Amino acid sequence: MLVRTPALLVLTFVFFASSLATAAEEVDVYILSGQSNMAGSGNKSQLTERWTTPLPSVQYWDGKQFVDFDPLKLNLNGDKRFGPEVGFATTMASLQPGKTIYVVKFALSGQPLHAGFNGAKWMGAEPGANRGTFYPGTSPEDPNMGNHYKRLRDQFTKAFAALKEAGKTPQLKGIAWMQGEADAKQEVSATTYDQSIALLKSRMEEDCQSGPVPFAMGQVLPNIPWMDRFTHRDEIRQAQADADMRSGSALAIRGVWNVPTDGMPLLADTVHYDTTGQLMLGTSFALGVLEATNQMQMVAAQDDPE
Repeated sequence: MLVRTPALLVLTFVFFASSLATAAEEVDVYILSGQSNMAGSGNKSQLTERWTTPLPSVQYWDGKQFVDFDPLKLNLNGDKRFGPEVGFATTMASLQPGKTIYVVKFALSGQPLHAGFNGAKWMGAEPGANRGTFYPGTSPEDPNMGNHYKRLRDQFTKAFAALKEAGKTPQLKGIAWMQGEADAKQEVSATTYDQSIALLKSRMEEDCQSGPVPFAMGQVLPNIPWMDRFTHRDEIRQAQADADMRSGSALAIRGVWNVPTDGMPLLADTVHYDTTGQLMLGTSFALGVLEATNQMQMVAAQDDPE
């Protein structure tokens, strides 16, 4: 027994170390998506040093590979513009020291979520094939899945595959969504926006094989008065408020966290956020994802007190 004990201890230690190494391979991934205010209208030349510091602890998917997050070098939205990812990444890095996070962003200006759209054109409430929309379909095989969602799915699928090839286990930890201005132009899409969000969230979770995750959603069109083309601005904002997991509404969705945007400075067009507004928006998204994470954990603990 005295001869075999050291060998047994060595084997136990090796097994334990191997288990730790496997656990350490899991990495946190966040997906940022939406339309123009997610694409970004901030001006890089107006960023101060606080926001331009490279963040090696944040890895950004450039469409082909993950690279160190450097706001001044990355082609985030053309050579001069940036979106909420700067505030999001900087805030996440500061609040999670010692952890590396991975960010995947995909945004298209002026594009809708509801299945009834084809780009800016309203086709009627029923879904149709080959349309320009973020509609995720009711399943991975749905022939009516929107072309924009297909492109979004392609991006995060490739990003996840790259991480797996690098020996890591990607875990989706949260989604930041800034979209809805396009859907505010039709009554059906505006009044049922909560349903569209519920479907989008569940389908992204399904495609990422993640289970329920936080979904931070920026409330659209804060300016008063708003432009005439946003005919159902109040209705879509109400649908967003109802979808929030804290709302107490029967329409509340687990993990959805409505991020207020009132007071965030806008450009002269009263729709798009200026440099400061984009930084505030990204920061709020990061806080929203983390707050929703904590809230989901508290709810889960209450549901299962043991």
